[in-house]
Amino acid sequence: MNREELLKKLLDMLQEDKKQSLRSKIETAMAEEAAKAATPAEGEERAMRFLKDLDIFVAWRGADFMYSRGIAETLRVGEDIWELAYQFKQAMLCEA
Repeated sequence: MNREELLKKLLDMLQEDKKQSLRSKIETAMAEEAAKAATPAEGEERAMRFLKDLDIFVAWRGADFMYSRGIAETLRVGEDIWELAYQFKQAMLCEA
């Protein structure tokens, strides 16, 4: 799955009025990840890994998701991705 397909999959989980705000946050975070790389190819790889990790965090439910915050720092991701996933989950809950 390429970047746009995965981003679309994530954003399709949200209400229309939440999509643009979270898309901007995701793209900003991906750009920050890419900027840490030594080469453009490595930057794209880091950005895509961030998006895939975000997809994993968003897919976790309830207690598993809450527990994941405690382990986020020990993984290759930081707590910032967890915070973004949390905002994403809040926007998903608004659909009800």
